[in-house]
Amino acid sequence: MVSENSLRRLRELIQRIVEAETDDFFELAKIAGLNPAKDFSTANLSGLDLRSAQLVGANFIATNLSQANLVNANLAEASLINANLVGALLVNANLNGASLVSADMMGANLVRAQLLSTNLTGANLTKANLDHADLRRAVLIGCKLDDASLQLASLNHVDLRRSSLTKVDFTGANLYGTNLSNADLRWANLSDVNLAGANFGMTLLGGNQGLTRDAVADLKRRGAIFER
Repeated sequence: MVSENSLRRLRELIQRIVEAETDDFFELAKIAGLNPAKDFSTANLSGLDLRSAQLVGANFIATNLSQANLVNANLAEASLINANLVGALLVNANLNGASLVSADMMGANLVRAQLLSTNLTGANLTKANLDHADLRRAVLIGCKLDDASLQLASLNHVDLRRSSLTKVDFTGANLYGTNLSNADLRWANLSDVNLAGANFGMTLLGGNQGLTRDAVADLKRRGAIFER
């Protein structure tokens, strides 16, 4: 049975949070006696409203953030290894330098998100929306991006080795200097894409929109393999 003292402390805590003159996630966590740097690892924060939250360097390792609202949130340098971000709203979110290794981001909305130098090795981004996202120098080795949308995205010098990119819409994207070696780009839409300096060694292509005969010949010379 819960003691009267425990109930009193709980009521006082709730009152302090309600009266707090801040909507900053870290500040509210501190009021609750929690350490944002470690206390949210493996937590269930599914569906939580964290719009515009300041979460720089936060520890969300293996945290459930599925369907969470992280629009305009600042998650720079945050650790989201093995996190569940299925269906999360990350529009305009700052994920620069964050670690999303093996994160599940299936169907996430990352329109105009900032992902400069972000580590997404092994992440699942199937059907994610990354239109206009800035992924320059990001690491996406071995990622699943099938059926994702990357229209007008900045992918300069991104490492996409061994990634599955079937049916991705790259329309208007910049892939200058991108490493696509051993990646699978079959049926991807490459209309108006900048492929200058990209590495196509052993890249699998076929059924792609937006490639002229000259472009196909050029990619073959650069090591691409076209499936008949």
